[in-house]
Amino acid sequence: MRPGSWRDTQLDIRSPAALRGLMERERPQAVFFCAYDREDRLATVDAAGMAAGAAAQLGAKFLFFSTDLVFDGRTGNYDEGARPSPVVPYGAMKADAEVLVRSEHRTAIIIRTSLLVGESGVVMRPAFECDTLLRGQPVTLYADEWRSPTHVDDVAKGAWDLVRRELSGTLHLAGPDRLSRLELGKVLCGLFRFDAALLREAPRPADRPRDTSLDSRRAMELVGWAPRSLLRLAPRESAALAYA
Repeated sequence: MRPGSWRDTQLDIRSPAALRGLMERERPQAVFFCAYDREDRLATVDAAGMAAGAAAQLGAKFLFFSTDLVFDGRTGNYDEGARPSPVVPYGAMKADAEVLVRSEHRTAIIIRTSLLVGESGVVMRPAFECDTLLRGQPVTLYADEWRSPTHVDDVAKGAWDLVRRELSGTLHLAGPDRLSRLELGKVLCGLFRFDAALLREAPRPADRPRDTSLDSRRAMELVGWAPRSLLRLAPRESAALAYA
């Protein structure tokens, strides 16, 4: 059970009427939109725009979670001034969603982050690696695809810090370590006590971006955001550490 006055509700985010109805009932001061479906453009792109528009009509702040995969991966260490140039379908949908959100809510905050690492209840992230390793099955990971894995609690704290300020625009919230998927797999084995012998090394497919690591110095300067290095977390510390 999560602490706090949470109330769960279910709705079809692809439905304009359902989104508007929820907003009008709850009258939120801020909306965090992190929903997506890699196979459904309506849920990933159009729903984000509809939610941003509804929030704007209510005068609510709007924070949209995007991804490092809006970049082509040719250079790495992308800052907020880099132009999106996605090469995978999910990244393309998120890039389109960013444009739509900006058009619907002129003071929206767009957060780009990377692979999320952490634990909530029985859910471990990132799901692909953790679900496979938890079942005791081998997992094949790329030694030549680099990301900026980030503790999920750090992203949550950074998002709250940003929305409390009078800020808008695009900001990167990503961890300080540039890790390959294989290196991340080794970190996950240490954090969650998975069997590292299950890790298999492979080159990335040619159609995947090589290096979408992110530069998050702007968020650090604006709000003092300080993401933790996953390399320095002791086993199981990802679940035990939390921000007060």
